Amino acid sequence: MDDLNRLLGETMRDAAERAPADDELLSAVHRRSERIRRQRISIRLSAVAALLAVGIPTAVTLLARPSPPTPPAAPTASASPSRTASTAPSPTPTATRTTSAVRSVRLAAGYPAPSFPYTLPATGGMKAPVASMDGGNAVAFFEATEQRRHADVTVTVSSRKPAFTGAASETPVQVRGRPGTLRTVDVQPARQLTLYWRESATRWIRLATDDTYTAQQVVALADALTPAPIAVSPPFRLDLSPAGFVTDTVTESTMSFRTSAGAPDADRFAVVLRKRRQLSGTPATVGSYQAVLKHAAGGVTLDVDVTDWNATLEVSAGSGLTISDADLVRFAAGVHILNRSNPE
Repeated sequence: MDDLNRLLGETMRDAAERAPADDELLSAVHRRSERIRRQRISIRLSAVAALLAVGIPTAVTLLARPSPPTPPAAPTASASPSRTASTAPSPTPTATRTTSAVRSVRLAAGYPAPSFPYTLPATGGMKAPVASMDGGNAVAFFEATEQRRHADVTVTVSSRKPAFTGAASETPVQVRGRPGTLRTVDVQPARQLTLYWRESATRWIRLATDDTYTAQQVVALADALTPAPIAVSPPFRLDLSPAGFVTDTVTESTMSFRTSAGAPDADRFAVVLRKRRQLSGTPATVGSYQAVLKHAAGGVTLDVDVTDWNATLEVSAGSGLTISDADLVRFAAGVHILNRSNPE
């Protein structure tokens, strides 16, 4: 035990002799603390520098991007019902654009065939009448087979008063109990006679022939007209037709429709059998026939090369109408050419 105490005492005396003085010990502590503080500052600065190295390019990239465009102010609707406010910004804030109404063509099954509403008594010198449509007017043609006492007669029924051009003499007459006018054009080989009158508030009738007949006979022909529907003979049988349209023209080569009576050509839908011509446009197929589609400012046209008729079937829709290419092809596929057709 004494040896252990002696060893501990000697060890403590040696440590006391090697220990620094009080002022030296405090200075050492201060120096160590300052060294640690400098190390911490250095570490923080290095971290900031690393962040800046990454962040600066990102900031430059964001600044280099263009600012998003300012949305245009909502247009102010015009008070006029005939104008439509534009959805695009206009150079002049108060300006508006007028847009034409465009009608979509909807195809419906079948075709409501029109008819001519009158006939003349059958005679040995004239053929049975052939009815057609021309510009929205119903027309009946009575062809003469005997030329000495008969002449061709054409009767036209319309909703508007007939309009004429060129010089002629006019004579007022009574026809069917109504006031009428007999118009005479002095030409060769025969003078042309036209009698017209207002049949009702919504109907005008015009009867045209030549001077094979006297004025009194022309009036007698008009008086002999009796109500009897004569079917208009179309050049095609249609599986489909434009719904809500009125029939405009039906001839040996043409069937056309308009959105309303007297509507412009932009609102016309037509199918015409033409003499065969070279196809040019976007290729298409209608049944077993080659075809082409053509889109232009005036509308859209589908030409079908009908080889067995040596003809071109033309289907067209004016610029005021919209119809898909598929529906145009579908309509054309339902056009059946009849033997009475005659390509123009």
